[in-house]
Amino acid sequence: MPVTFHPDLWAISFSQYFFAYKGIINIYDFLASLPASSVLVANYGQNFFTYPPLAYFTLGFFGFLLRPLFNADFFGNLAGRLPNVYSDSRLYWHLFLTKLPYLFFDFGILVLLTDFFEDKKKKVAVALLWSFNPLVLYTSFMIGQFDIIPVFFVILSLFLVKKNHLFWAAFSLGVGGAYKMFPLFFLPFLVISAGKNFKDKLKYFFIGLFPYFVSILPFISSPVFRQTVLFSDQSQKMLFAKIPVSAAEYLSIFVVLYIFLLGISICRKFELWKWFLSVMMMFFSVTHYHPQWFLWLTPFLIIFWIEYPDYKIFPITLLACWFLIMLFFEPSLSIGLFAPLSSSLSQTVPLSISFSKFYDVFQFKSVVRSIFAGVSIASLVLLFKRDEIV
Repeated sequence: MPVTFHPDLWAISFSQYFFAYKGIINIYDFLASLPASSVLVANYGQNFFTYPPLAYFTLGFFGFLLRPLFNADFFGNLAGRLPNVYSDSRLYWHLFLTKLPYLFFDFGILVLLTDFFEDKKKKVAVALLWSFNPLVLYTSFMIGQFDIIPVFFVILSLFLVKKNHLFWAAFSLGVGGAYKMFPLFFLPFLVISAGKNFKDKLKYFFIGLFPYFVSILPFISSPVFRQTVLFSDQSQKMLFAKIPVSAAEYLSIFVVLYIFLLGISICRKFELWKWFLSVMMMFFSVTHYHPQWFLWLTPFLIIFWIEYPDYKIFPITLLACWFLIMLFFEPSLSIGLFAPLSSSLSQTVPLSISFSKFYDVFQFKSVVRSIFAGVSIASLVLLFKRDEIV
């Protein structure tokens, strides 16, 4: 936690500072209103906080709780002396404190996953697999991204379904979707699975959407919010893979696959985690994703590993594909993460440049992504090959 960082962490740091020290509520319009001469704008631009409002308030709340432990002067140094921040001795403590809240969600997921199984051996297995899960270490405690928070609410939703608390299960997905939108992909599957009649299904659907819309409603009139968060390129990456049907129109591969899975879920009732896993595998098969997003898929791969031990090669292969893709992103997502230990690592030449001397790097990554998609399809066949009604 204290010796690794990715530049995205500074957006989280400043959000904590603005909330805890300045009392800023609308960070989107606040950043947009800063003059071009501002030191912060010169180093980071005006739209560096691209996350939903609930993420801002949650991160800011943790910043407020930890305010006595933070050093306010460090934030000024971070804003004005970006290239030299590695030489600031307070950097390690700041990194540790910024990532510290993720530990609670990490432990929460561990507890919820162990409750998912009745068999003691499976409980031990899931505890070990989650505790030493490289994606948690990488995303939460090296990069410092907050993806573990929406993942927690997704797993909480599965836990609540198991306890037959369907109202709160749908609500939990909505809360997760207010951090990052992917939990909302799961909501229709929960609604179809949980609702006994049309009225129930409609109720759970709107309960699931309620936290998301309430969280963004105060900011929806802001053009900056709509541009940087609601309709940003990152929020629509899964739509990039397409099949043209005319010069202007196309079929979205992800939407086609998603509707196909949704239609099957109406006809057949399977365990809910299988639908969640299926959606995520389809998402990552057709999306040029950020490496930290892969954490969204990890809990379901662990469940798959334990439920289908004879086929653990499937999740291992998917993880290996992710690792290869991650290596070919910019060095700040791999070796550059350790720049606090040696600032020269921030200047590391990207692996893609060295690799391209021997082979086309884009063709190589395309093959890896194709392998990922193929293994995902094989996994889906395995998941649904038996006629089980749950």
